[in-house]
Amino acid sequence: MTETLQNAVRFAQTGPINTVLTIESIPKPVNPPGYSLVQVHASAINPSDVLNVEGRFPMTSAPRTPGRDFAGIVVDGPQESIGRRVWGTGGTNGFDRDGSHAEWIVVPSDSLEEMPGNISFAQAAACGVAFLTASMMLNRAATKKGEYVLVLGSSGAVGSAAVQLAHYIGALPVSTSRTKDSSSVNITEDLAPQIEKTTSGKGVSVIIDTVGEATLFKKCIDVLAPNGRYVIITAGKTPGFQFTFNAFDLYRKCAGIFGLNTLAVSFKEAVQELAKLKQGFEDGVLLPPAALEEIDLADTKAALAAYEKVKTGTKAKQILINRNL
Repeated sequence: MTETLQNAVRFAQTGPINTVLTIESIPKPVNPPGYSLVQVHASAINPSDVLNVEGRFPMTSAPRTPGRDFAGIVVDGPQESIGRRVWGTGGTNGFDRDGSHAEWIVVPSDSLEEMPGNISFAQAAACGVAFLTASMMLNRAATKKGEYVLVLGSSGAVGSAAVQLAHYIGALPVSTSRTKDSSSVNITEDLAPQIEKTTSGKGVSVIIDTVGEATLFKKCIDVLAPNGRYVIITAGKTPGFQFTFNAFDLYRKCAGIFGLNTLAVSFKEAVQELAKLKQGFEDGVLLPPAALEEIDLADTKAALAAYEKVKTGTKAKQILINRNL
């Protein structure tokens, strides 16, 4: 019997993406009992995928197929699941087990979640990490209806998702920018008067930090309201990853600082979080990223260039498309 092969992004060892990353023809995976085989129609490239290839995560083992986000169709597994259009993200896919940047992916059968019916595979794949992270940050802060939420990095993938989700749960998102934009708080200037004006004196109860800058962190701690919650997902732009603040600012306000690492979230927990958002997408209240760039997975040059684009901070979501369908 001839072995079925698939195209997949691979790295035999971690290192610079332009050195270690390749597109290879490898055997189609076989799903063991309790697992299902999903034919991947689309998968997104996230910054964490690039960092993974470069060796920034200690749990990564090689050789490996990277990739966390995907959307596709179940082709093997429980009979009732075959043919379902599913989406997924999170877990250790792409780190200590093969991920989604391939034509097939194996996932636990109890973690199959139907994707929204009104969006494409590419759009569904583009939502994964960004909406998962934003949703869990708001959850971590126990965000309530009517609370003001300051979103640092609101134009980025996670930040823009956080703005949408804050609206979705009835909170009041406050967007930020580095320019004099009347619709956003300018984070390069004094925040106190801007927050005072924007919130009508109520203050910011939740801060969603997707930026990770020490000077900005200090400025935001100063404007955090009593009983406020500050959630951070990165410290990447701060040398040594060191943040400092006045402890009086925290205990006098009964405020709290929380970290969130989605790599600590199981695949099942991640897709359950996405499932909570499905209705919002189908109702048109939540929208997938608008700027998508679709790349043929089998086009080695274009696929590897897409990783480089993500590394350099492109705003267009890079989506690998399986055209061998």
